[in-house]
Amino acid sequence: MQIQTAQIKDVPQIITLVKVILEEMELPALHELSDEQLTKLFEKTFSSPEYQGDLANLIVAKDQDEVLGMMFGYIGKNEQQLFDVFSRYYTELGIPEKTVIFSDREADANEWYLNTLCVDAHHRGEGIGTQLLNYLPTVAKQVHTNEVGLLVDFKNPQAEKLYQRIGFKKDRVQIVAGHNYNHLKMTV
Repeated sequence: MQIQTAQIKDVPQIITLVKVILEEMELPALHELSDEQLTKLFEKTFSSPEYQGDLANLIVAKDQDEVLGMMFGYIGKNEQQLFDVFSRYYTELGIPEKTVIFSDREADANEWYLNTLCVDAHHRGEGIGTQLLNYLPTVAKQVHTNEVGLLVDFKNPQAEKLYQRIGFKKDRVQIVAGHNYNHLKMTV
């Protein structure tokens, strides 16, 4: 298994994993868009220059061409710019302009923010999530920060234990899309 920057060809497999997280967050856009619209929107957004360039990091755990797990993050100050990319494709995909994918600020400006971490259901329990998390210092170094943050749902204490085991500490409580999360931070 290799941990590496995602390639354009990995995006469809990444979208499948991202949808798991979106469903857990119960984002309103999930009910407003068809599955096809949502898939194409994320494919276009994750293939955009902003997401394939220096503003965001799509990292995958792969076994040959199979994406076993993924993580996605960015420096917090880039968050709104990255969120704005979604709306660029609304007209082309027949999505109403009033649609909001992400509305609440999640990241602190100077932290590398782990927006999404997901392991394929068939590979959970194999340590893939831990290996991705252990790659965080490498990502932080690449983007010139020593602070990594993330949100973990109150309803997911098992994930919070994993994050704490590798060095994250509770920073504050934060509400996103009507759900309570603990904002955790780690210095790398």
